[in-house]
Amino acid sequence: MDSTTLQLVLAALAFALAGNIWLTLAVLRASRRERLAPTALVPGQPLPAVQARLMAGGAHFQPGASGQAAVLLFLASRCPKCGEKLAGIEQLLPLAREAGLALWLISEEPARRLRAFLPGKALRAATARLTLRDYRRVNPLMSSPSYVFVNHEGTVEAAGLIGDEDWLALVEQLAGDTAQERAA
Repeated sequence: MDSTTLQLVLAALAFALAGNIWLTLAVLRASRRERLAPTALVPGQPLPAVQARLMAGGAHFQPGASGQAAVLLFLASRCPKCGEKLAGIEQLLPLAREAGLALWLISEEPARRLRAFLPGKALRAATARLTLRDYRRVNPLMSSPSYVFVNHEGTVEAAGLIGDEDWLALVEQLAGDTAQERAA
């Protein structure tokens, strides 16, 4: 074996060793993150302050900030159950607006994927995008279809999956408020 071949073999081994060390450290960092299991948002605690941007563009805003009660909905375009919930959510949008409740669909997905997922303009107008880091702050369990109820002070009131008792109570209340206003 000549010296040039030997140098190439040693360089390849050094490169393989460096790659192995880098991958080992990456696995260790990932396992450390996984050991710290995420915890759900706790009612009574303030909603983490995050900056969102409307899907259609525009200035940044803080969803769930104090001043107006809000419902933050977390849907994923690749979630079959989420797709089933869209029609019901679209019907809730005007009811929530009439009741003075801000209803936001929150996502970290690319706008092009969201446009393909969301059928109506009303849903697209109520959709805000966050960075993945901020998304994990307001939806630490990364669950969908899920929600977070935030009161006018910016405090979490409840969080869960769309369709649970708290969600059904909200839907009933919004539908009941509208029926009472029409009867009056």
